[in-house]
Amino acid sequence: MSSKPTAKARPTPDAPVVVIGDAIVTELQETEARGGLTRRSYVSGSALNVTMALARLGVPVALIASIGDDPDGLRIRDHLRKRGIQFAPSVSLAGTGRAVGEPADGEPLYTFDDAARARRIRFDDEQVALIRAAPFVAISGFAFDDKKQHRRLLEAVIRPQERLLLDPNPRLGLVEDPGAFLDNFERHVSSALFAHLSDNDADLLFEAPLDEATSDMLDLGATHVLATEGTRGGRWVNRAGIDVAEPIVELPGEIVDTMGAGDAVFATAVASIAQGGVPHEAADARRVLQRAMTVAAATVRVTGSFLAADDDLPPAADA
Repeated sequence: MSSKPTAKARPTPDAPVVVIGDAIVTELQETEARGGLTRRSYVSGSALNVTMALARLGVPVALIASIGDDPDGLRIRDHLRKRGIQFAPSVSLAGTGRAVGEPADGEPLYTFDDAARARRIRFDDEQVALIRAAPFVAISGFAFDDKKQHRRLLEAVIRPQERLLLDPNPRLGLVEDPGAFLDNFERHVSSALFAHLSDNDADLLFEAPLDEATSDMLDLGATHVLATEGTRGGRWVNRAGIDVAEPIVELPGEIVDTMGAGDAVFATAVASIAQGGVPHEAADARRVLQRAMTVAAATVRVTGSFLAADDDLPPAADA
């Protein structure tokens, strides 16, 4: 039978799942049918995407991220406030981070500004109180290559074996010290309940094939790992011997872009763990994978990096 979280461990509005990472504004350059370029901007960042997806999946959630005291920061605050999502920001003198995406196949190529690279979280009293009360803490788009931030995260998340859910989500142009990023990420993986790793992450961080990097994370101490490989789908493995795989899900409609697909997979796994516990049987892990693949398939069929409307989410993904 599956392990179910106790009533105390279930997320509530007073003790939500806490997501820690990045919240930025992305400006996307798009090619028009006549060959010209248009620009549109939207709130984004992997942690914000995960937060939005968790809320969309019915999980009480709060976001901790770095923003500036500027119009982009106000835009992010308003975006979250209108959706009833709690936000505990660190206000950065560098301002709110911005990314510019240029057209490419699937996902744009991004350039990040100085503010995005300087994102830092202070872990103040309000943020630490949120983290301590949270049944689960999800990390995505975090500056693991910053020694001070890495140490503060270690101090803030008590009982990580029961609560810590990781997605390294390194991005070219954001990771300033890949060696330090990997070393500090591995320190957190060694005591994590769950980690998500994509084939791109494996290549950038571990410089190894996804299967090898997945085994490395289990050897380091991660209890559960979800490995995703684009069009080849996903694989759930754990230290108890579960090893199941699921292909991508085919849905009606054209694929618009692949932005946010990995964030959707991670968020769906986090939601499944928060709502029903970690899988202890292969059949349970398979159901989590199927749900994650379905949500990701819906995400790539809408414009932007997160599910924006009720009709975007297939009924099967709500289960």
